[in-house]
Amino acid sequence: MSYFDTLKRGANDMGISLSDETVERLVQYLGLLQKWNKAYNLTAIRDADKMVSLHLLDSLATLPFITGKKVIDVGTGPGLPGMILAICLPDHDFTLLDSNGKKTRFLTQVKMEMGLDNVTVANERVEKHVHQGIYDHVTSRAFASLEDMINWCLPLPSANGNFLAMKGVYPDDELAQLPDTVVVQEIKPLSVPTIDAERHMVIMTRKG
Repeated sequence: MSYFDTLKRGANDMGISLSDETVERLVQYLGLLQKWNKAYNLTAIRDADKMVSLHLLDSLATLPFITGKKVIDVGTGPGLPGMILAICLPDHDFTLLDSNGKKTRFLTQVKMEMGLDNVTVANERVEKHVHQGIYDHVTSRAFASLEDMINWCLPLPSANGNFLAMKGVYPDDELAQLPDTVVVQEIKPLSVPTIDAERHMVIMTRKG
């Protein structure tokens, strides 16, 4: 099966409807990731089929949780899930933040080659990010523990914004370590096609 078909079918299995044009753009991103990964080691996963499952489809599982227009993806790496979401939601604004210069150079190249005007690339540490209190969603995928994420990212969401942290197995230990500055709204199990492993979305809001 082609990457196009795998992505289209996988998205449908998650209840996500993507246009053919969007799927083609995701395949274009995949091609750039493969090409740059050879030189810059952006991800430990080398096999393109595994990239589709473990990176693209896994990132797409975040899509139904994006209801606001302004999103920051912290520790985005090569754009996971931020760049995937930005390709799917061209009328939303995405800031992709990572302190690793190789990864942000790749993201800048993707933005330029694909004409993604809704993407801002930020090569900096999250605690230095100046645009605080403006984001509807603060997303992270395998970026840090929940405690570290909250300690570093607490000022970023707007008054009505939330934190969307993608985790593997149910994070009992991390939940126990959370500071009392946030409220856990919901922990939703995710089913990602072709991935035989647990996935959970932890949804948190700032207290008060």
